Amino acid sequence: MIVIVTDSSACITRQEARKLGVVCVPMTYTVAGTMYTERFVNENGNYTELIAGTKELHTSQSSAATFLRIFSGLRNLSHEILCLNISSRLSGTFGNASMCARELGGEGIRVIDTQSSAGGILIMIKEARRLIDLGYSLDQVAKAMMHMRDRVRVVFSVADMMPLRRSGRLGPVRQSIGTILNLRPLFTCKEGAVVTCGVARGRNEQRLSLIKSVPADAEEIMVQYACERKEAESIAKALEEKCSKPVQLRQIGPVLGIHLGLDVIGTIWLEANSRLNELEMSRDFKK
Repeated sequence: MIVIVTDSSACITRQEARKLGVVCVPMTYTVAGTMYTERFVNENGNYTELIAGTKELHTSQSSAATFLRIFSGLRNLSHEILCLNISSRLSGTFGNASMCARELGGEGIRVIDTQSSAGGILIMIKEARRLIDLGYSLDQVAKAMMHMRDRVRVVFSVADMMPLRRSGRLGPVRQSIGTILNLRPLFTCKEGAVVTCGVARGRNEQRLSLIKSVPADAEEIMVQYACERKEAESIAKALEEKCSKPVQLRQIGPVLGIHLGLDVIGTIWLEANSRLNELEMSRDFKK
């Protein structure tokens, strides 16, 4: 049996993990000197108040020791492992998982850099589960994930640039953006890195820009947020009208909340016709 392993930046619920057959490896975060474990996305308490109360914030990647323990346990049960991790440009988690796979010889373990996070990882997890349930091999599913990751899109925006600057996940951006001129930068993930893709002036233009970013034929659409639920609900409703399909509203976890800021709002979607059919799988993704 193939078991999917991911990290807590995927922001999945315990119920989703159980349904999709996922083992979630936690990250940790430290607030004012106290360390916390990031749990399933709806089990982190009122973390936003905790984070908002201090600037003494740090995060830690999923540890190599935890990956080694989980991989070893699954191998002992004769399971194969597909590990889908947050972008290696954003965290050392992928590196830790890869190191543990090599230490165990690599047989029956495939570690994939999703070049994404949060809902982007969840979209890939769902597709991986679909392919596994159809009977495709570990190598076939791993190759399909490498193909699919370029078709998962993320656009997000913040009002306050400081959390992103402190996190070190972003290149230099003019200090005025998001502060003096009330400009709200738009970001996307390009080959796993956070890069700017536009600027909106004020909340209303930010909202319209996020709605415009999602094409009408997009699939698996999500709107994610930390604190700004009402604004996220408004964007999700507009996207449902635009795309004529349900839009998931999902909160991110504390680790991403620390790095992106609590005012972050993002859209995540899968490009149309990105799921591989049986002919493509048999032709292009043979073991």
